[in-house]
Amino acid sequence: MRLRFALILLTATLAASAQQFGGNPSSLKWQQINTDTVRIIFPKGMNAQGERVANIVTYLNRYTRKSIGNLERKVSIVLQNQTMQSNGYVALGPFRSEFYLAPSPTSYDLGSLNWEEQLSLHEYRHVLQNMNFRQGASKVVSWLGGQLGQAAVTNIAVPNWFWEGDAVTMETALSEQGRGRLPAFFDGFRALALENKDYRYMKIRNGSYKDFTPNHYPLGYLMSVYGRDHYGSTIWKDVTTDAVRYRGVFYPLSHSMKKRMGMNVTSFYHTMISHYDSIWTSYAQRPEITPARQILSTEKVPATYKYMYPAGNNEWIVSIDAWNKVPGIYLLKADGSKELLTRPGLEYDDYFSYKNNRIVWVAARFDARWGWKDLSVIRVFDRKTGKTQTVSTRGKYFSPDINQDGTMVVAAAISTDMKYSLQLINTATGKTEILPNPDNLYYTNPRFSAKDETIISAARNSKGEMALISQSVSNGHITILTPFSFNVLGAPTVSGDTVYFTAGNKDVNNVYALTLADNKTYQVTDRPNSVVYMSPVPGQDSLLFSEYTTKGYKLYQGALSTNWKPASVNVLQHNAWLNPDFKENGNILDIVPHDSLFVKNYRKTTGFFNFHSWVPSFDDPEYSISLLGNNILNTTSTSLGYTYNRNDGTSNFGGSFLYGAWFPWLGTGFDYTINKSQLYKGQRIYWNQLSWHAGFTIPLNLSAGLYARSLALASNYYIQKLYADGIRFRVNPQQYTSTALVFSNSRIKGSQNIMSHFAQYLMVQYNHSIGTAKGEQFYGRFDLNLPGLSHNHAIVLQAAYQQMDTMGNYSFSDRFVYARGYNKPFYNRIYKVGANYHFPLFYPDWGFAQILYFSRVRANAFFDYMNAYDYRYKSNTPYKSTGAELYLDTKIGNNIPFTFGVRYSYLLDKDPADNAKSRIEFIIPLQQLFSY
Repeated sequence: MRLRFALILLTATLAASAQQFGGNPSSLKWQQINTDTVRIIFPKGMNAQGERVANIVTYLNRYTRKSIGNLERKVSIVLQNQTMQSNGYVALGPFRSEFYLAPSPTSYDLGSLNWEEQLSLHEYRHVLQNMNFRQGASKVVSWLGGQLGQAAVTNIAVPNWFWEGDAVTMETALSEQGRGRLPAFFDGFRALALENKDYRYMKIRNGSYKDFTPNHYPLGYLMSVYGRDHYGSTIWKDVTTDAVRYRGVFYPLSHSMKKRMGMNVTSFYHTMISHYDSIWTSYAQRPEITPARQILSTEKVPATYKYMYPAGNNEWIVSIDAWNKVPGIYLLKADGSKELLTRPGLEYDDYFSYKNNRIVWVAARFDARWGWKDLSVIRVFDRKTGKTQTVSTRGKYFSPDINQDGTMVVAAAISTDMKYSLQLINTATGKTEILPNPDNLYYTNPRFSAKDETIISAARNSKGEMALISQSVSNGHITILTPFSFNVLGAPTVSGDTVYFTAGNKDVNNVYALTLADNKTYQVTDRPNSVVYMSPVPGQDSLLFSEYTTKGYKLYQGALSTNWKPASVNVLQHNAWLNPDFKENGNILDIVPHDSLFVKNYRKTTGFFNFHSWVPSFDDPEYSISLLGNNILNTTSTSLGYTYNRNDGTSNFGGSFLYGAWFPWLGTGFDYTINKSQLYKGQRIYWNQLSWHAGFTIPLNLSAGLYARSLALASNYYIQKLYADGIRFRVNPQQYTSTALVFSNSRIKGSQNIMSHFAQYLMVQYNHSIGTAKGEQFYGRFDLNLPGLSHNHAIVLQAAYQQMDTMGNYSFSDRFVYARGYNKPFYNRIYKVGANYHFPLFYPDWGFAQILYFSRVRANAFFDYMNAYDYRYKSNTPYKSTGAELYLDTKIGNNIPFTFGVRYSYLLDKDPADNAKSRIEFIIPLQQLFSY
């Protein structure tokens, strides 16, 4: 019997938060702008955003191709307005892009450009990349394997740093800003230079569990720009064309770089980084650098300190995110010790505020059914009582601040029609007042003034320019405090009549001050690397601030002199490396036309099947090949395929269809299996089998606080007909139902943690026949995670039970995980308990030949006890084993995460099947290679 359909539904449910299958409410109506270049699909009412995106990408398609290529292909772009995430992507399988329209709550990492315009510049570059990488060998693979086949070979040929670096290059070249002009974008590499840390290329590419490494975005941008500066603006088009054509089978991009630049990728990286290192270290050695001291010793484990607030007695409230712990808000005492106050948990924005013993932050909330529908609530922790309460209804809030007496919270807010506002929430009643915002400014990090009469906030206008503004609490009047410009600024701190904030008008972010009495602006710090958050030290003429290092943001204290230099934060003073000549004709956003385009409704059933890829699967003992289909809105999933089972020698042809646009997911499918067999009265009999199934799944996301939590219920009806010459089956056709429930609850974990320190996983499945011939099977499994002896250790306790009828009318699929080291016993009921202790051994950060990189070596010590009841002899047989597993967490080709290992099992009871006392097994899950 094939029960994989229900289990696939449940597995998909647990991953739904990432996949967003069927993620939009069924009531949402969709419209489209359909041209010969692009189809923009958007929720009804988003016409302005749809037209703007269509106009920009049409212009990009016509006039910005010289550095990537001229191959053409139409793409669909979906605008998502229900989520609070700021993101976007382009993918194959099927070929589409999705824009998450909520701007980032801060501007330092992504910038302040109009968000749908920046997404258009960046993501459409990925569209052009995918169009033009379908050449040579990659094109042949796309014929054989479809779009996912193309994605696989082009991602192997072209590293992720180029995909993103080239896109960041274009968003910077074609606008007045872009990440390439943001000082904070380079803080990581600059920190490595200032601390004389020269990591190998493989470590930079693959990351580390023990050391900070910048990600592939700044790496790719620096590589891209350095290559353009020294070899021309079309050099990467030539290099990537060679790579995707596999002119040089091994390391095709590096092979082409060697041919065209005289350096392979490793040499090129070290040459490039040496160039920028000299610029950054020279900048840090200027005589005007303001001195400061780090107030805490640097820990061995990377940890970031942000958002500091004075708490009296030389104590501070501060956010600490250490890699071996869940992020939390701590009381930093005068002697340097730390006391945990609270952990905010799941959030879209890690910002918090503190005043008079009250900590306020925004906590993430999720619609139980619709994965795209993100929400948030405002939470307040009271130090005096130790209690936390929610003071708002569900909304879309960011970056809150609380007033002096704790009666009012101000937060930035966003609506699904992209209207922005400051909202005042009464902490006692939850009543909300929306302040007027006639120009639809986007607010970041709002703060109450010293007397709670006004709100001080950084704000972006529709062009993406930023300024500090003040808004009256009583009448909503807005006053512009600094001129609007493309200089990124924010994180204001109000101290009496002075507003401190950070801005990036020089090569790094520094602290500036605005005196409200005369509206004058001054530069306060001039540091070698970016300063992001700050606070004056009470009773001292000094400033506490966060500055970036190779171990994260650390706390520094420097003198707060009144001899500040006047500064114009609207005037950019970047050195040439922050504003290179891209030779792309500059900012296009002011010249792209604002054409009115025809809008019509978009049917959800468009492209209902939309087959796009052939995908293999290696899940021993089953090996399969499937033709996959998905529609653009990701509400349908179709599969047709063939599976060979190595254990029983069967061949299976089948198909399935899943529809996720309604509250329950609805699914159906069929299987035709050839050469099934079993022993009957001493002889093996063979038959073929045709099965059909239909059912539903209800996937629920119940995540909140510190826990990612999901619940799924699936039920399916199966009917199958057996075909064989000369054989009469006791039951034919066979009918049964399969019902399963899966619950998962997992506490969030630190970056180094192998697994959650407190988690539960429960699965219950019951299969029952329909009709006079009886057959049933019950299966249950429960896993419990607990903390170990050290931060990165974990205990996992497991229990499982399975019972089957003894009549033999049905043979249901067996999901029981047997005691390690033993063969499957004969039984009709069985249970198992197990204990595991997972712990890291070391972090090699070592690889060879760009083939395999080892980031972590970890181990698991285990003990299993299993007991099987044999109804033939009416006996219970115990099976006990202990042993250890060694796992290696690696990346293959600097690209594909792959974990493999080896297991040694010592059998305390001999295996009745072969009298074995020990076993060594290799754990090589090849399916990882096809799931990445």
